[in-house]
Amino acid sequence: MSPKNPDPRVLRFSSTSLIFFTILSFRLLNALTIRTFFQPDEFFQSLEPAWKMVFDEGWLTWEWKNRLRSIAHPALFAAIYKSADFISNLVGLQTSARAEVLAVAPKVLQAVFAALGDYFTAKLAGKLFGGAAGWTSLWFSIGSAFHFFCSTRTFSNSLETSITTIALYYWPWPQLVTKKRDAKSVVVEGQIDRKELQLSLLFAAFACILRPTNVLIWSSLGLFLIYHSSSRDRVRIVTEVIRVGITALVLNAVADHQYYGVWAFPPVKFFEFNLVQSLSVFYGSNPWHYYLSQGLPLLLTSFLPVTTYALYSFLNRSPMEHGTAAGFQLASTVVLVTSLYSLISHKEFRFIYPLLPILHVLSAAKFEHLSWRTSTKKWVLIGMILLNIPVAWYSTQVHQRGVVDVVEWLRKTGNVDNPEKWNSVGFLMPCHSTGWRSSVMGDGEMWALGCEPPIGLSSEERVSYLDEADRFYASPVEFLETQFPTPPSTGRNPMKRMLEEKTHQWPDRLVLFGALEDTIKSYLGPETEYRECKRFFNSHAHDDPRRKGDVIVYCLRKDAVGGAGSFM
Repeated sequence: MSPKNPDPRVLRFSSTSLIFFTILSFRLLNALTIRTFFQPDEFFQSLEPAWKMVFDEGWLTWEWKNRLRSIAHPALFAAIYKSADFISNLVGLQTSARAEVLAVAPKVLQAVFAALGDYFTAKLAGKLFGGAAGWTSLWFSIGSAFHFFCSTRTFSNSLETSITTIALYYWPWPQLVTKKRDAKSVVVEGQIDRKELQLSLLFAAFACILRPTNVLIWSSLGLFLIYHSSSRDRVRIVTEVIRVGITALVLNAVADHQYYGVWAFPPVKFFEFNLVQSLSVFYGSNPWHYYLSQGLPLLLTSFLPVTTYALYSFLNRSPMEHGTAAGFQLASTVVLVTSLYSLISHKEFRFIYPLLPILHVLSAAKFEHLSWRTSTKKWVLIGMILLNIPVAWYSTQVHQRGVVDVVEWLRKTGNVDNPEKWNSVGFLMPCHSTGWRSSVMGDGEMWALGCEPPIGLSSEERVSYLDEADRFYASPVEFLETQFPTPPSTGRNPMKRMLEEKTHQWPDRLVLFGALEDTIKSYLGPETEYRECKRFFNSHAHDDPRRKGDVIVYCLRKDAVGGAGSFM
């Protein structure tokens, strides 16, 4: 329902710190209790580069080697690592305690970002549609299973979502533009608040640096703004866009030059590799309807019916009808961005994640507009949130938790003072199945199967291209025979094993999924020096057959000399 007075102060609670710190407390709990794995980028596009910046060790994936990513996002975590490490050393924490502090620090920072996203979602809804819509959108945001699952993870998409919401709050929406009137009180011209426009553009620019595709949201809203603005305001808007845009690009270019050592422009590389060369397809392709049939239903869960009604209602109203202009523009932007993303072969849920706060705002506005009794709306809202709780619990506490548990176990047993200390660990798993140095820490050697895309190959060569992980799973026994020395077993000379020139050496700890258990047991044989020393539940089911079953750790017997070889 549209407020009679669209003054932002109508949502008075949004100016109090109590609400924000309550939200922050919830998100801190959210961040510190997540026990599951989602996707590799949570680690390899943020924490790993940050860890390497600070501690000069870690796994840089092909994107960083080819300068596809801006250092802006990892730099935030590098700063928190640096601060946490300084404080740990200052107070004299032991190695194990320091490791736990470094593991928790990025989660705390991301919880702050997530809380800001919730907070500004409510502020945006209150600003556009009134205080009641603001409170309802806050409950939608807090009660969202997908937010609980993803907002406190260290994806660039998660920060992008929060930053986009802040930028939307400061955006010059049509019904909020100050009107200039003549002597007869007739509106002759609107006037955009320059300060708020600059703030919005600064946050929007940062969101685009984080994820270049974010420009789609601002292109849509920008065209609406230009179309409905006066001639004077159009000049002001274009001037500010150029000024803020150039400033952001220059600062980011300087930061990337400082990191890479050469002048680089990651957005251009990003589009070249993913769109021109279509290398993103190497990581999977999806049908055109993926976001409609899977993406949006997963993001919205029980809120989907209300959101569908909200989108339909706003899109069927006049674009400049009082109180609904912003709703029409936001709904149109959702449809446009989703449609454009649907044209790209490689699709992921998190690509449309920045649209979720917008959908919560629109849903809250129409939910409050329903001609139901207040008590009815209250119980319906409670019911929708309750339906999200089991989804949130299962996705953050159960599904794919083994790959997180094994890393935490490795971190704790990698301590110098731990009797189970290991010197090397190898992962016979699909690439990037677990966190890496920023999660394991320690000084032990680590190795995992790689999955570099077919960079620089012709289209014909790409058809038959197999990365290291693909080659291993195509024929595990053949791979082990050709890439590893003779497996350690009783009666075999360990020194001879060490001298065999192979790509990999057998580690102290060998980690694999249950799907490979029978194959590895058979290959190692009954006299193997390895024994199963740890098993972690991972998932009840998995869409990737290679990742089915528990996460299993084989430990090399301590007196089996030569267990720690040279690892990549």
